[in-house]
Amino acid sequence: MSLEPRTPPRFFVIAGPTAVGKSELAVEVAKRLETEIVGADAFQIYQGFDILSSKPSAALRSRVKHHLIDILPPTETCDAARYAALAAKIIENLNCQGVTPLVVGGSGFYIDSLLRPLSTLPPVDSDLRTRLASEPLESLLMELQNTDPVAYATIDRRNRRRVQRAIEVIRTTGRRFSALQRELKSQVPGLLLNRERSDLHARINERVRWMLAHGAIQEVACAPDLSPTASQMIGISQIQQLLCKEISEEECAQLIQTATRQYAKRQTTWFKRTGFIPFNAEGSADDAADFFKKQLRRFNQ
Repeated sequence: MSLEPRTPPRFFVIAGPTAVGKSELAVEVAKRLETEIVGADAFQIYQGFDILSSKPSAALRSRVKHHLIDILPPTETCDAARYAALAAKIIENLNCQGVTPLVVGGSGFYIDSLLRPLSTLPPVDSDLRTRLASEPLESLLMELQNTDPVAYATIDRRNRRRVQRAIEVIRTTGRRFSALQRELKSQVPGLLLNRERSDLHARINERVRWMLAHGAIQEVACAPDLSPTASQMIGISQIQQLLCKEISEEECAQLIQTATRQYAKRQTTWFKRTGFIPFNAEGSADDAADFFKKQLRRFNQ
C-alpha cells in the first residue's frame, strides 16, 4: 500500500475574532519565524479607513513586511475569489524563496478560500468548455505540457476529462493546475486566538470609543462611493446615520459596539470548524512560534 506523500505547509495561520489581539502577536511570531505576514481581512485590504478597519499600526508594519493591506481603492469589489487569487500568488512567490508566510486575519471566507482553493474557482465558461471538447486530445496535451509541465508529467494522459479540466482551470485562472492540486494536499497549521468573552467585549467597546475619537468619523465623511463589499465594513452605516444627524454619537458608538460583538461571535463560530489549535491571545509569542516550527520539523525529518 502506498502512502500519500505529505506536502509541507505553504503557510501558517493566526486567526481569531476582531479585537482579540492578532496584529501584535502575529508580528512577534513572524519576527521569530523570520517570515512575512499576509493579511486576511476583508476591510483592511482597502486603502483609507485605517482607523475604522483597525489596520496594524505603522510601527508594527515597519517591523515585519505585510501583504494585502491597504492595496485596493474602496470603490473596487473584492470577494473571496479575488482575495484567493491575490494571496495565492504572494504565497507561491514566498514559497519559492524558501519562506513560509503567516496568514493573519479574521475574515473566515478569505482564510477558507486558501484552505480550499478549488472552492473559489470561477465557473468555467460554457463556450470555453465547448471549444475544448471539440479539440483533439493531442492538442490539449500539447497545451498542458507547455503551460504546466508538472501536471503533464503526473496526469493520466488517456483520461480526456481530467486533461480538459486541467486546461479549463489554467485558462480560467491563469494559474498552474499542479499548483492548485499541491495546495489541496498541503496541511495548514493554525492557531485560533481566544480570550474570555467579557475581556473581548471590553476590548471591543474600548476600541470603538477610540475609533470615534481618533478619526473614524472623518474617514467615512471623506469616503468616495463605496463598492458593495467595502460598504459592508462595520461602522460605515452607523457613522453615516450620525453624519445625517439621525442618531447621536453615543447611539452611534453603542450600535457599532453591538454589531462588532455580534460579528466577533460569528467569527469564533466559523473558525471552530477549521480545527485550528486554540491559543490564549495573551500567551507567549515564543510558544506560538515554537508550535509552527514543530510543524515544519515534521516535514523535514
